Amino acid sequence: MLRRTLVLTIYIFLFGLGFTPAQTQSPEALRKIAQSLGQGVNISLLEQHWNSPEQLLKTNIRPMLESIAEAGFETVRIPVAFDHFMREGSIQLNEQILQKLHETYMNCRRLNLKMVIVYHYGKLTNQNMTTETERIIKIWKQVINFLREFSNEKLFLEVYNEPTTDMDVWKSAATTLIRELRKEDPDRIFIIGGANYNGINELLSMGKLSSDDGRVLYTFHFYEPYVFTHQGADWTKEKTYMVGLPYPFKKRKMPELVGAAPDSDVIKEFERFPRESNYDYLFSRIKKIKADADKLNLPLICTETGVINLASAKAKSAYLRDITSIMKQFDIPVMLWDYNDKFGILKGDKVIKQLKPWLKD
Repeated sequence: MLRRTLVLTIYIFLFGLGFTPAQTQSPEALRKIAQSLGQGVNISLLEQHWNSPEQLLKTNIRPMLESIAEAGFETVRIPVAFDHFMREGSIQLNEQILQKLHETYMNCRRLNLKMVIVYHYGKLTNQNMTTETERIIKIWKQVINFLREFSNEKLFLEVYNEPTTDMDVWKSAATTLIRELRKEDPDRIFIIGGANYNGINELLSMGKLSSDDGRVLYTFHFYEPYVFTHQGADWTKEKTYMVGLPYPFKKRKMPELVGAAPDSDVIKEFERFPRESNYDYLFSRIKKIKADADKLNLPLICTETGVINLASAKAKSAYLRDITSIMKQFDIPVMLWDYNDKFGILKGDKVIKQLKPWLKD
């Protein structure tokens, strides 16, 4: 009895001083946190596993961060291929990558930028779900322990990018990841998406995770119509010959569809393109996404949207103007893919003018 009384007295004392245990955020408070991410952009660098780790780590991104802040962005998303920065034959991260993230955060803080770190190019499959989930947790624990001191309002962790497993497999893995990482970082905001490359339909089917403790944001990636946003992309071989697609749709500007197999997805996308490549379609699509997410009480953000540089500058600019405006109307924070790489948003050394109204909101 005496021990219980002492514990209660200490708890009341600490509570009175403001030292409270981690608490679940109210839905409204969490939505405000999501909104604080505002206008964001991805920096493509540390996920580029096709380049040497040494080359990536020595790249100075401070000037880029300064340019991003000056343009009016509020958040940068840093994709990291953690498996590219491991000590040989172990699951230990090289300290250089942790130092790089530390340095990047300090620069972001100085520039009043929020920062999202996301695990890119993971190895999770249907077959290795249990063992790989455990490995991902061990990798994240190293990151969390190194960056634990950093503000929960400035640093966000996106647990895994674009899972490709079956939906039920991913839901099980995601549930475990959030539950176990929460033990390491009680107050951090974690971000999680759905299967099928962070597909929105899969996210809505997955719904709120059972391990969601009120400090989880839900993300999706939006690249519709895909045949436009990824035209000519060399990693989507079926569509490499599809270039010159207009936005908004104009029949006289449509390229001829040649060489497509009769049962290929690109034929279906080509047929849908006239009704999907316009503002009205994008508006109705995002409106429904937001309504469905609200029904599930999912605080929603979009951590990737964009258009490849192989699209015409005019069409690309028009699409980015429309999609950012629409997302803003439905209070969905957006992080463009990407700043200055294959989907870059610069003309010369300045952000394209069509994005300025969004950035100034």
